[in-house]
Amino acid sequence: MIIKLLVAFGVLTVVALMTMAILRRRADGKVDGVWQSLEVTSTHQVFTEDMVSDLPAPARRYLLHAIRPGTPLASSVRLEMHGTMRLKPEQEWMPMKARQIIAPPKGFVWRADVGNGLMRFGGGDHYANGSGLVRFWLWGIIPLVNQEGPDVSRAALGRLVCETIWIPSSLLPRNGVKWEAPDDESARATIKIDEETITLDLFIEPEGRLREIRMLRWGNQTENGSFGYIPFGGQIQEERAFGGYTIPSKVGVGWRIGTDRYFEFFRARIENAVFR
Repeated sequence: MIIKLLVAFGVLTVVALMTMAILRRRADGKVDGVWQSLEVTSTHQVFTEDMVSDLPAPARRYLLHAIRPGTPLASSVRLEMHGTMRLKPEQEWMPMKARQIIAPPKGFVWRADVGNGLMRFGGGDHYANGSGLVRFWLWGIIPLVNQEGPDVSRAALGRLVCETIWIPSSLLPRNGVKWEAPDDESARATIKIDEETITLDLFIEPEGRLREIRMLRWGNQTENGSFGYIPFGGQIQEERAFGGYTIPSKVGVGWRIGTDRYFEFFRARIENAVFR
């Protein structure tokens, strides 16, 4: 009797694992499709100084620093990165390695492997066609997180706007971005994507180097877990040039930036960037 129960349990376990593996492959296939849809080709136009000549001084300084004149204007960028992340302030940092494609205003896909040992999980999130999705799998096959809906989509849209700093060509006025300058050390970009308007504040050094970004991003990092607009942003420790673009290469990102409750949850170093 015991042997029969063990055999039955073993069979059920194998079936469950096979089912989860099939679901994982199907999910990955859908994400592959989103990724491919974002691999848009460049316009073959190149960046010239007159494209930013009418902008406020800080914005012009930043874009001239970020894009070398004569550089082809990219419509997408593929990133490879590594770093650490955590889910709660009291949690220890976990290793992270990821690859990503960003193609504003169409969307982004971020695919990552996080943690190690028994706490190893993989997956990622994306935004495309007005919809966002977050999905992670424990040990590669057991569903761990599967979130979607209007709140997740709005949060993902905020991430897309933040990460335009990794593809500076998307921030040019020719793409409908409106610029203003609160002072000589900051610039504000107003971006409209999928009927939602978001402002991104960039803090800029005298030579044009980006030091920090801030915005109000939709999220549930509130006292009761409800969604709302929360201060969000990142600090740039290093930058690096890739194919005519100078972008942040070492960053720390978190919620409630600029307050004494700042929660930094993501640290990353960009290893490679390919612009198209």
